[in-house]
Amino acid sequence: MGLIDLHMHTTASDGTDAPSEAVAKAASLGLEAIALTDHDTAAGVAEASAAGKELGVEVVPGIELSSDYRDNNIHILGYFIDPEAPALRTVLEWIRTERIARNEYVVNLLADDGFDISVEELRRLYPEAVLGRPHMAELLMRKGYVSSVREGFERYLGEGGKYYLPKRRISMARAVETILGSGGLAVLAHPLQYRYPRDEVTEMIEYAKSLGAAAIECFYSEHSAEDERWLLSMAERYGMGVSGGSDYHGTRKTHISMGSGTNGNLAIPYDVLERLKMLHRSSARPAR
Repeated sequence: MGLIDLHMHTTASDGTDAPSEAVAKAASLGLEAIALTDHDTAAGVAEASAAGKELGVEVVPGIELSSDYRDNNIHILGYFIDPEAPALRTVLEWIRTERIARNEYVVNLLADDGFDISVEELRRLYPEAVLGRPHMAELLMRKGYVSSVREGFERYLGEGGKYYLPKRRISMARAVETILGSGGLAVLAHPLQYRYPRDEVTEMIEYAKSLGAAAIECFYSEHSAEDERWLLSMAERYGMGVSGGSDYHGTRKTHISMGSGTNGNLAIPYDVLERLKMLHRSSARPAR
């Protein structure tokens, strides 16, 4: 069995590869399966699935939903979703409306302070993307206001920056329920990335499981070997499944490589996906 990558982003959200390009890259790397998990959208799934059939790469339809937990932005991955499920489309439309209003507000603040930026230009440059701060930061970089996307966040758009505006999010409970309602499997993404001490991560895992999350993302580009061991022990302790992926974004995160993570720290075997499929079959709800 080959290797897999169950966490990646494309131009449908904040990645730099089109969905079909991401699949082509997976094929060139010899990956047997990938999951497309764009932020708060399933718009790239159809294109990726078609490319997967053509290139012999299994494509798991997925998503990564932003959710609120203790005033923090916690991500819930959804695998095996039906992108057309009404339960999912309703939530994504609310997220889209909120994002549009937030984008316009932030861009107008920048423009009022003399930055040469507009929503119309962002839409022209990124016609297929769900626009957000990464696109704003990239445009600021293109125009010479900052030297990198990271600097754009650190100086202007990140938390604490003059143009930072917290976004309204659905609750973690709603995120899990939405994934389950679209026929999917809910997975707690990269639990150690939220800056909680281990005892609070444990509480978060317990809470996610109580909502219906069935697995934990244990294999991840930013996890150390010790992190991985601890999360695997948590999955075993709570009777949850195990997932993993690189969180590939293309050139927006140049330190992360599809399939192999950071400095080659990932090599996720196909049997991880097989076990998730078994878990999904045993717990799936029909899409609604």
